[in-house]
Amino acid sequence: MPLSIEHQAPSPRQRFAAIHQTLRNRICLLIYPPGAALSEAELAREFGVSRTPMRRVMQALENEGLIETTPSVGSMVTAVDLRALRDAYSLRIKLAELLGDLSPATNFTRTIAALRELAAECTPLMVDHDVRALAQISHRLQDEILQLSGNAEYRSISEVLYYKTIRAYLQILPELAWSPEILSQAEEIGEIIASLEAGDVKAVGFIRRNHIARTLNRITSFMLGERD
Repeated sequence: MPLSIEHQAPSPRQRFAAIHQTLRNRICLLIYPPGAALSEAELAREFGVSRTPMRRVMQALENEGLIETTPSVGSMVTAVDLRALRDAYSLRIKLAELLGDLSPATNFTRTIAALRELAAECTPLMVDHDVRALAQISHRLQDEILQLSGNAEYRSISEVLYYKTIRAYLQILPELAWSPEILSQAEEIGEIIASLEAGDVKAVGFIRRNHIARTLNRITSFMLGERD
C-alpha cells in the first residue's frame, strides 16, 4: 500500500520553499543581522541537503536583496539602505491599492476566522514584549491579505517586497514605544475584518496602504534621528 500524502517525503519544491522561508525569517528577525556571513556549506549541512539546492535558495535570497554574494568573500546579509527602502515601500503602497482590482476573492469565511485568531494573539502582547511573536503575526497577516488576490504575479511581487522592507521595521521595533505598535497592528486587523464582513476587498487594500505608509514614516523618522 502506498504511503499517505502525510507520510511522503517533501518534494524538492516543498523543501526549497521551507528552507527559503526559514532563512528569510532569520534575516527579517535579525537572527542573521546585516553584515552576517552565511556559509552555503554549513547551511546545506544544517538542512540536510546538497550544495545545489542550497545554492538555489541563496540565489533567491540574493534576488530579493536580502543577501549579497561576492566571489572569494561569500554571502553576507545586506544592510538596509534608506533610499532603496523608500522605493520599495512606495511600490508596496501602490500595490496595496490594487488589491481589489486583481481577481479579488469572494469568499472570506476562512480569512475572517484566521484574522480573528491573529487579533486575539495581539492582546497578550500588550504586556508581553515579544518582537518575534509580533513579527509572526505580521507575516501571517501578509499571507492572508495576499490570498485575497487570485493574481499569482501580484502575490509574488508583493511577497518579495514585504520581506525586503519588514526587516527595517523589525530592526527598530525594540526602540519604539511598544504598546502603540501592538495597538496599531490590532487596529489594522480589526479594520480589515470589518471590511471583509462588508464584502469590500478594495477597502482592505486601502487599509493596508495606510498602514504601510505610517510604518514607512516611523522608519524614516527613526533612521534620520527624528524620533522623540
